[in-house]
Amino acid sequence: MIIAIAGQNPGSAKDIVASRLALLRARSGRKVLLLDTDPRQACAALSREHAGAVPASRAAKQARLAARAIHGRALQDELEILRCRYNDIVIDTEGRDTAESRAALIAARIAVVPVAPDQVDLATQYKLIARLNSARMFNPGLRVLFVVLGGASDPDSVQMAAVRAYVSRVMAANLSGTVIHLPAQGEDAEAEMAALYQEVFAS
Repeated sequence: MIIAIAGQNPGSAKDIVASRLALLRARSGRKVLLLDTDPRQACAALSREHAGAVPASRAAKQARLAARAIHGRALQDELEILRCRYNDIVIDTEGRDTAESRAALIAARIAVVPVAPDQVDLATQYKLIARLNSARMFNPGLRVLFVVLGGASDPDSVQMAAVRAYVSRVMAANLSGTVIHLPAQGEDAEAEMAALYQEVFAS
């Protein structure tokens, strides 16, 4: 299965969601590749940090996660080779509209889109909306799942209404029932990511 983590804005939220989902999938016993197409390569670096922090008792499961960066127009050809070597590929896509970000969405079964309530201005997010809708034209089976990012508290009803209006601009998109609070630390953060994992991989 290919999972693309998409967003209009670069930043830690997209990187964290990609690396945590990949780690959880690897811990379930799957052979997973975390593919970082963002030139910043923050996701691959974050994955290596988490891997080093895993207790020895989990080392066997953790070893099934590989991380690498890829840039340029080679992604589509590389995916054909890599999907035969791994059970799952989690792709941290670049925020810009590039050949790589489009190829990742067209190849994916699921696109996960972290969104902060203060980033739902349709004018600034138009390119991402267009990219997601275009990907669904080429890949009608693509499932798009938006996940709300919270801060110290949950978004209020007005903010959630704005998020729902934003999500409705993408064909057949759904809003996750999980709110991810950042910075992500402690048991609550692990529980939130586990709940998102279940939504992403339930199908």
